[in-house]
Amino acid sequence: MDNAHLKKTWQKGVKALEQRDFARAIPHLKKVQKAAPEDPDVHFALADALLGQGKVDQAIRQCRMGVDAAPEALLGWIRMGRLLLMAGNGDRALETFTRAQEVSPEHPHVAAGIAESRAMIGDLEGAQAAFTDALTLAPGQPDLIISLARVQDARGEVEAAEKTLRAACSEHPGQLALWQSLARALRAWDRIEDASDVCRQAEVHHPQTLELKAQRAELAYELRDLETAQELYTELVKAYPGDLRIQNDLAQVFASLGRDTESQELFREVTTREPLFGQPWLNIARARHFDDPNDDDIQKMRSVLKRRQLDPSQAAYLHFALGKALDDCGVYDDAFSHYQKGNALRRADLQFDPNAVNAHLDRITDAFTSELMSRLAGHGDPSTRPLMIVGMPRSGTTLLEQVLCAHPEVETAGELRSLAQAARAFTRKYEKPWPECIEDLSDDDLNAPAKVYLDALRARSETAVKVIDKMPQNFLHLGFAALLFPKAVFVNCVREPLDTCLSNFFQIFPPGIDFAYDLSDLGQYYRSYQRLMTHWQRVLGSRLVTVGYEELVNDAEPVLRSLLENLDLPWDRACLSHQENVGRIDTLSLYQVRQPLNTGSTERWRHYERHLEPLRQALEGKD
Repeated sequence: MDNAHLKKTWQKGVKALEQRDFARAIPHLKKVQKAAPEDPDVHFALADALLGQGKVDQAIRQCRMGVDAAPEALLGWIRMGRLLLMAGNGDRALETFTRAQEVSPEHPHVAAGIAESRAMIGDLEGAQAAFTDALTLAPGQPDLIISLARVQDARGEVEAAEKTLRAACSEHPGQLALWQSLARALRAWDRIEDASDVCRQAEVHHPQTLELKAQRAELAYELRDLETAQELYTELVKAYPGDLRIQNDLAQVFASLGRDTESQELFREVTTREPLFGQPWLNIARARHFDDPNDDDIQKMRSVLKRRQLDPSQAAYLHFALGKALDDCGVYDDAFSHYQKGNALRRADLQFDPNAVNAHLDRITDAFTSELMSRLAGHGDPSTRPLMIVGMPRSGTTLLEQVLCAHPEVETAGELRSLAQAARAFTRKYEKPWPECIEDLSDDDLNAPAKVYLDALRARSETAVKVIDKMPQNFLHLGFAALLFPKAVFVNCVREPLDTCLSNFFQIFPPGIDFAYDLSDLGQYYRSYQRLMTHWQRVLGSRLVTVGYEELVNDAEPVLRSLLENLDLPWDRACLSHQENVGRIDTLSLYQVRQPLNTGSTERWRHYERHLEPLRQALEGKD
């Protein structure tokens, strides 16, 4: 850049880029580019500015021009490779980093880029080897260690992934990210107690780190150690007095402890400080009963909904809260109107395809045949400790869990993710989608996931004869579970379809339950669930026991006696008064299951009959 004016323009562009004023930087840099199209530095600077505006594709094109002008410019190749990874183009990223490797064969950033590219395109074996190579060039680099462990986990090598992270934590205890990654991994493997222990070990090296305290608080809640959770969240509230989400979490702990007055006070404090935060309004509505449509809380929620600055996601919570409150008051049409609006807001952000669900279930029934079950029968683990309770959400699974937990020989592990994780691991191992990969399973393949699952149960209870896994949607994996544990008995909870679907429609769920926000979607999903359960009943026979919600709440004793007999457990009358010893509940049934067995939730759909035609049509297969 010999021209003085051009140099000045370049300096203005670079200064604006350094100040992250991308809108001002780009015109200056484009002027320089026009005058000096062969200068690679200009292309790379312009790429950075365009990236700052989120224009990834344009940034990639600028990098391409930069490396064309200077093929020896290693950092340009690396920069372009990173951009291609950001764009999700793993194939082109791999080509780019491979070209960079020709320029510098032993550069750690190049090796890392190759590893990430291979992981993106699904070459997990190649990615693992590449991350290992990268670590020889940059020993102890936390990001590379974490990425290597993730790839090992993705390949189903759980023990290797844990070993990688534990060794790194031991060698580099000052790297907080390594401890946090190990704790997150253990949590994902349903080893909550071990994850909590890791957080405590990390605090020895990072004693005042609030991120660890927050992680420990979440884990304590999952472990039903509510006193510890309360203590930790209280400390976090003091440390972050402006973080209303932490205060909301503390209020939820109080709710789980049955300390409703304190939880309500905290929820109300949150709504006072930030009325546009909709979630605590829903918690308030769930925790109390409304008698008057003109109740102060109802009027406050209506007022908040009129505010223009209200975020749609928070508006959804308020609509669900008003739906619940007005349902209590018996104003059913108005209640349904709010539920409908709340569901529409949730549904707008989701992509649910009933046809895709049906196709997936067809593949499950095609894969898990009686012939396959016979071929692999007797393998897996002979343990009878696993007690899986499945069913549609809101079908009574939490109630049955709590009733059974009143039995002295039964404990619960909550909702475990182990089965779904093991299924995903096999898809990667055999490079086939689930469930087609099941046909390639060997006898030995069943041992590792069975051990991981039993370890998760053992972490919750060392002594219980039965440990419950109450993940409702494990109904998708019952065939797999039956292979892992050939002597286990499974329980399916069923409830009147209209009541089940309506109860789903009246709830905001965590991510993953995408079918619940439209009546037609719900009806179609319910029919799919019924179809798959019919298949499992045919394949599993007496190993699958069905418990009807209505029968349970109407006349519990004969239902429970029969169920306990099927589970090889002695009769215990404590099951009839479960509400006297309700444990920690973190599902949407928190407030309902603290009540004695009652019929208050049966035939609820009749209040909303005039609104349910889309649901009826879908349930009848007329959608």
